[in-house]
Amino acid sequence: MTDAGSPSVARARTTRQRDSLLAADPRILAGLRGRYEERTASPRTVAVVIAAWLATTLVIWLVPDTDSYQVHGQPAVVLLTAAVTLALALCWLVARRPDGPRGLRVSRWLARWARWWIAVAAVTLLWDLTTAKTGWGKPPYLPPPGQLLTEAWADRVLLGSSIAHSAGLLGLGLLIGGVTGLTTGLWMGWSRQAGYWLNPIVKYIGPVPTLAWIPIVFIAFPNTFWAAVFLVSLTVWFPMTVLTNAGIRSVPKAYFDVCQTLGASPKFLVLKVSLPAALPNIFTGIFMALPTAFVTLTIAETLGVNSGLGWYINWKKGWSAYPAMYAAIVVMVIFCGTLLTLELAIRNRVLAWQKDLTRW
Repeated sequence: MTDAGSPSVARARTTRQRDSLLAADPRILAGLRGRYEERTASPRTVAVVIAAWLATTLVIWLVPDTDSYQVHGQPAVVLLTAAVTLALALCWLVARRPDGPRGLRVSRWLARWARWWIAVAAVTLLWDLTTAKTGWGKPPYLPPPGQLLTEAWADRVLLGSSIAHSAGLLGLGLLIGGVTGLTTGLWMGWSRQAGYWLNPIVKYIGPVPTLAWIPIVFIAFPNTFWAAVFLVSLTVWFPMTVLTNAGIRSVPKAYFDVCQTLGASPKFLVLKVSLPAALPNIFTGIFMALPTAFVTLTIAETLGVNSGLGWYINWKKGWSAYPAMYAAIVVMVIFCGTLLTLELAIRNRVLAWQKDLTRW
């Protein structure tokens, strides 16, 4: 027979008491269910999303354009919005079968981003109505969305080479500045002598604005490309150094005491203790460095580099080619947002143990 005072009986009794309390208060049960249950797409919400994009497609296609000026690119917008509508409908067909992992992932994705898709459809429709349909916003200062697509497609070769040049320059600057900042911050956090000598340099050199270095940098380097790489690297180096140093110094001393008691070498303490414990700060430094690196990249390309997105935007602005300039700005926004999203995805994967501790 089971002892009435055994731990298993006590746990069973506690479980029954908890279940009875939850059943007595449906608000607590609903709150827990909303917090821990999987969020899947609602048929009503998905229907609103598909209807919004279908309405946007039909309005752009069927409502006549204004006679105030010649409107370009409307068929491209119709094809794009129709493709989005079809893609969302196909996603909903997949999400209706959440038994498998694919359907469940698609259903979660729709539940998370449904409101954003509705907002994008509304903005696209309002943009086309105020430009191509009513003529309220006249080009070239406020072109219709189709004009941006046609200009980007017509100039796709030059725009593609500008994207590739900016990506290469940014990647090289992030690599050099990130590795240098990581090494400097690790050295400062680990060595008191290094912190003594490098701390004033970081404090006084790092916060100097990028524009202040431009007259010196473009004289000191043999070409504008490496001058731009240096500016981007310098911009990345400062937050990486400061936050890596802070992360190393914030590691509890007990970690080092335990490892040294077990015979750990200094190399082990640096690579296996200090760096893993400082990873949250390091990823924060990368997150802070990326936007400032984009700003520096744009400034450098507008002042001396003869290629890249910043140069392309400045060049089109000089020729008053505003639709192409706006198209390049949209490309830059997508480019920057994609890199930041990728960085956060890598951070969430590497720092999975921090889930529910830090929200981004």
